[in-house]
Amino acid sequence: MLTLENLSLFYEQDKKVLDDINLIVADGECVLLTGESGSGKSSIINSINGLAFEYENAKFSGSVKVNNKDLKGMELYEISLMISSVFQNPKTHFFNVDTTLELLFYLENIGLSKQEMENRMEYMLKLFPIKHLLGRSIFDLSGGEKQILCVAACYISGCKIIVLDEPSSNLDDKYIDILKEMLQILKNKGITLIIAEHRIYYLTDLADRIILVRKGELFKELTKDELLNSEKQLGLRSAIKTVLKAQNKSVGNDLNIKKLEYNFKDGSGLKIEDISFGLGNIYGIIGKNGCGKSTFIRVMTGLDDKGKSEITFDGKILNKKDRLKNSSLVMQDVNHQLFTDSVEEEIKLGVKDLSQDRLDKVLFGLELTELKDRHPMSLSGGQKQRVAIASVLCKNSRFIFFDEPTSGMDYKNMIRISKLIKEMSTKDNIIFIVSHDNEFLNETADSILCLEEFKIPASKNESNRIIYY
Repeated sequence: MLTLENLSLFYEQDKKVLDDINLIVADGECVLLTGESGSGKSSIINSINGLAFEYENAKFSGSVKVNNKDLKGMELYEISLMISSVFQNPKTHFFNVDTTLELLFYLENIGLSKQEMENRMEYMLKLFPIKHLLGRSIFDLSGGEKQILCVAACYISGCKIIVLDEPSSNLDDKYIDILKEMLQILKNKGITLIIAEHRIYYLTDLADRIILVRKGELFKELTKDELLNSEKQLGLRSAIKTVLKAQNKSVGNDLNIKKLEYNFKDGSGLKIEDISFGLGNIYGIIGKNGCGKSTFIRVMTGLDDKGKSEITFDGKILNKKDRLKNSSLVMQDVNHQLFTDSVEEEIKLGVKDLSQDRLDKVLFGLELTELKDRHPMSLSGGQKQRVAIASVLCKNSRFIFFDEPTSGMDYKNMIRISKLIKEMSTKDNIIFIVSHDNEFLNETADSILCLEEFKIPASKNESNRIIYY
């Protein structure tokens, strides 16, 4: 049994982020924590796994207990013997390059015999059909494959409690279905699951309890009927799966991809020819994990010139330097593009002649005004995402790219971001959004381009064997 008693959590300047949390989770129970970005969901997760106290140096009062054993004063390795974690960004989880060694890493560190490790691996593979992921480089896996590996590593650890923080945030429909199946198996095995999520539709049948977190408090326990009938009023994402609306592939003829070819390490490739985009339009870029969406962005922005490309704008060829100069990008992992000591300075970084009115409007529009003096790395995942988006909104780039801008984003802020992106779309720019978020794309995009249509399987891509990675 997991018990949180009168738990309050404080970060910098004694700012209270959790306020008197009381929660009892029975063995084998699945509890879904949902609510707006910054409401305290991740702080609850990090209080349970000990990261808030032992890694983030938060102050706290109250207690977190597992079977009446208080975690206060325990070392992280002691807590990890009871509680395992799946993070929003699977890269946070890995210690090895080889996937098999990653699965065995924890078992080696707790001193299991070789025979016991083999037994656990064999039993895990019977439950989860992931043998195709063994013996591979972590860097060769898609985002979905990495997250599946994280869940498998948590199970093989033998921990009876697993906490998951936005595990589906960067997954496509296929891997969300796989994740749900894996979670159901874990639940059937009697493992306790505490899941913090904005994407709730895939968990409505799995969760035993659904708790709305608001302003650091457990605001309300929701029935499934309440969730289905009032999710938007509660500021939550859709409780049913959203279908992408049918939209045109392309509109306009200003930016032209005459040719874009890229060969991947697995022998497959991406080949795009004669696709055009028009100024004043917002394009959704979709496709399964691993089909080349992020590669498409890197080539289009000039960050990667290893492939073969011929791209023109207004009839003139754009080389790598031209594309870099005229492009702005919000990365999928925003931690890679946060550099300064405050939110306000981060947004202003590299932007010339930014008016205070423009800055204030963007801060207000993304609910960042009260956070403008905070260090960006002290924010929640959703808040960091909004800071990165704000920094791009204040630039006047010709080509603007967003890579999963709503990962880990609640409904209210998803709508805010959609509104701001549409407002920044002008007759002088083109906006591209890579996303698995159908709800967001339906609100935002004018046209949709599915990159799966341009993916060449390895068996059909033998003509050019120079590999780019």
